[in-house]
Amino acid sequence: MQEFIFENQSLNGNVKPMKKISKKLDEILEDAGFLDVNSKTFNMHYYTFSIDKKSSKNVKPYINEFTKTSLLNQVFMSKTKIDDRINLFGQIIVAIEIDDIDEFLKKHPNYTLANLIPVTIESINGDKIDEWLDNFIENNKINLVKNIYFYNELAMVLQIWAVEHDMDANNLVKQLYNAVKYNTLRKQIIAEKVYNDPQTILVGNQLMALNENHIYTAEPTVINNVIDRYLPRAKFDNIMNARKNVHAQLLNSRFKNEVLDDGFKSQNQSIMIKPNGNIQISSPLVGKMENHVNVDYVDMEKNSELKNSEEYKQVIQFLTHISGGKLEQILYMLGFIPLQNTGIVAKARSFFILLGVPGAGKTVLASLLEKIFNNPESSSSCILVSEPNVNKALTDPNLIDANDVKKGQLTLWFDDYQTNSQSNAISYKTGTTINGITSGKRVSGAAKFKQYHDVKLPSLIVIATNVLPQIRQLGTADRVFVFNCNNKLYDDVEIPDEDIATWLNNQKVQEVIFSLIIKYASKLVTMSKQDLDLIFSEENSAQNSLSNINSSLLEFLEAQHITCPFDLIGMGTSTLFETYKDHTHMVAASYRTFKDQIKSLGLDFQRKHFKGNYYSNVIVSGNKVLDNRKMKDMFTRYDALPDKLFNYKTSSDMYTLQHWHENFAIYREEQSKNKQISKLFVPFNFNE
Repeated sequence: MQEFIFENQSLNGNVKPMKKISKKLDEILEDAGFLDVNSKTFNMHYYTFSIDKKSSKNVKPYINEFTKTSLLNQVFMSKTKIDDRINLFGQIIVAIEIDDIDEFLKKHPNYTLANLIPVTIESINGDKIDEWLDNFIENNKINLVKNIYFYNELAMVLQIWAVEHDMDANNLVKQLYNAVKYNTLRKQIIAEKVYNDPQTILVGNQLMALNENHIYTAEPTVINNVIDRYLPRAKFDNIMNARKNVHAQLLNSRFKNEVLDDGFKSQNQSIMIKPNGNIQISSPLVGKMENHVNVDYVDMEKNSELKNSEEYKQVIQFLTHISGGKLEQILYMLGFIPLQNTGIVAKARSFFILLGVPGAGKTVLASLLEKIFNNPESSSSCILVSEPNVNKALTDPNLIDANDVKKGQLTLWFDDYQTNSQSNAISYKTGTTINGITSGKRVSGAAKFKQYHDVKLPSLIVIATNVLPQIRQLGTADRVFVFNCNNKLYDDVEIPDEDIATWLNNQKVQEVIFSLIIKYASKLVTMSKQDLDLIFSEENSAQNSLSNINSSLLEFLEAQHITCPFDLIGMGTSTLFETYKDHTHMVAASYRTFKDQIKSLGLDFQRKHFKGNYYSNVIVSGNKVLDNRKMKDMFTRYDALPDKLFNYKTSSDMYTLQHWHENFAIYREEQSKNKQISKLFVPFNFNE
């Protein structure tokens, strides 16, 4: 028996002499009164298994053959009794126990002894296959690693099960493979402990934990403190991989995700905004939230003292100033801060530029919000983005991950706006990201323990700047709402003693701002898209049709008497560009940038066939009838073509392009009902 039970004759030394010694030792113990000395390892039961032929007729022949072959000419050892059973293929397995194994093996020399119960007799008992597999791996993890036959048998059984139940066999076998290769069962024990810790919660497959303010965060330092409590000492030699393994294991579907409540927790309150717009104030122990606030909410309609205070007047005065008189719009913009998970920004489809002269107070507003929302125990900001370069912050995967809302980020606020472009432009790629964020889409990010995964960024994007940036992508330019402040802070706002630091630390000032934010957020949640469109309309925005155009091109358009985008229709872009360079003496000007700026006016480019010739990159409106008629008019009246822009019939305006305004009034009237095309007839305001 020892030859069958122990691998590689593992009784040490030559087996036969050792058997004699072992037998002599047994006799000595028997003489001394010891019983059952032939079971020094453990009492074993021995079985042969077979399929009940009658009940297996309805099972597919190849499955019967597979099970039969897996059981053929083998005696299986078990520490426990085994009864007849129905296996996971629906076959009745007949178990016959052997009383005298030595005698049986003598009579049946073609049988071998196996110390593992075959997978083919296992029952599933109504469990889901992935749950059954998890349990089976947990109970047999050592044998699966050490015994190749056992592993292969299980893999084949899983493939049969998947095929017969219209499942993807690869998923089940991959689950088995990962368990063996990465030893995930041992890791899963740690993951389960972390998951069941009262301090943790799983949200969107991301682990979050309570911090010192009793709010949930995915901040690595907080998460790692929880994980490290459950790592065995040996694991600290490779702690980075151990943490990574826990995060990976928590992706298993057995770990259920939860949903956080929208709102804030202060030291004294839980502040929640309900879907109907009601503001609910509760104990700070109520609700699962991811955002902290350093002041309490005050209902100023019921608190006349705060509403009548000097601080309230100063805050209203400050917000009116910094918004360029658009008080309602900036209050609604700030109201987006608590509404990360409501989709309301996706309705508004807006991001914001806070344009102002140096000293206007743009940084003051950001600092005030930081005083209200930042964790005093942390050096990081939940308002300002750590990387002021917009193009980098919104395209670098690691920077994207750093601004995850699950790490407490409330806004993507760029103070002292920067790009990595000399032309001060927001790139196409960045524009695509902005469009996605303001539409409620997730962005791909990367981090130490989670390579390339979906990240939810704050939906409120604010760019504070002294110079309006160019926006390369037209779809992004359509979403921008601009506040413009032309005065310095102390010219418009009465800050006591002009001491801004003391004013920022004034708790009443902070309470007023926070209470206004919650009040306007509660209004936003019930608003329709039409309501939002009215609030953030083009008429209310300081953005104008020339905001994306650099100063040299503005000067050129004005000098050439180009009065609106319509005038450019029919011109060849390359010819216009050469004219622009000659006028401005900008030899190194970029053709691509020039095209981008023309396109930002709502125009496009097409290859056109006209008067027997083909012209590339002709400026068009997108309305084929309008484009063709305009080109025909210009040729008939002035002999002008896409590559011949000036007036070749008269000399009255031969040094300007003002004749391209031809039939403006007629076409404007015809296109007045076309909302998109009618924008091309709006005159430029060169004084803005």
